[in-house]
Amino acid sequence: MLRIRLAFGAVAVLLASVSILLAGCDGGGGGETPTPAPPELEQRLRSMVLQAEDVPSGFVVIDDEFSTNQAVADETTDPEKELAKLEQRRRILGYDVTYEPGGPSDGEAIIFSLNSTASLYQTPEGASASFAEAANQARTTDWTLFFGGAVNIVVEEQPAPAVADEILWLRVSGKAEAGEQTFAHDVVLLRTGAARGSLQVGSFGTPEGKQFVEGMIRAQAEHMVTAVP
Repeated sequence: MLRIRLAFGAVAVLLASVSILLAGCDGGGGGETPTPAPPELEQRLRSMVLQAEDVPSGFVVIDDEFSTNQAVADETTDPEKELAKLEQRRRILGYDVTYEPGGPSDGEAIIFSLNSTASLYQTPEGASASFAEAANQARTTDWTLFFGGAVNIVVEEQPAPAVADEILWLRVSGKAEAGEQTFAHDVVLLRTGAARGSLQVGSFGTPEGKQFVEGMIRAQAEHMVTAVP
């Protein structure tokens, strides 16, 4: 029961963190009905995130969306300034997908939620500027405050596999309450050429969970390399 209570609470935090940490960088926009993008562009972005075969068995898509620059800007406190920044970086479009278990697992669950995003820019320089901003935001976030009542919060920068031009892997671990099961919240940022991607994974803080995350990092990096010549 401890695991179940923690999972539901951590999932809510995970989904909230997507919009807070990654707004203006990848997916997570909203508030407008965007003009449809060319199908080939949408398909390219879809191919850059985690696919069904990359995630744990039984996981299903619970939410996915494309994000225009205007939609992302509208979610900020200064839409005009944010839109100008995105256009200066020559951001084209972003895509965001969230997975969760579709039902009870056959065994003991390790991963309980994950989010994967990708965005395309016209130049590698624009994608790199986006990566730098998101990396700084992740590193300077007060995670103890962010996770509210969680205790024993530890933030560690993990040695990330060399699978992208730029990559950052932060693992935030703690307990929802004293005596509860340890959870981990992995934040991964990647940049390959003119593409920027991210992963956020909620798991129980086990070595197996960390191995799953590394496998998903490698999977998304491979998709991004394939999609970005």
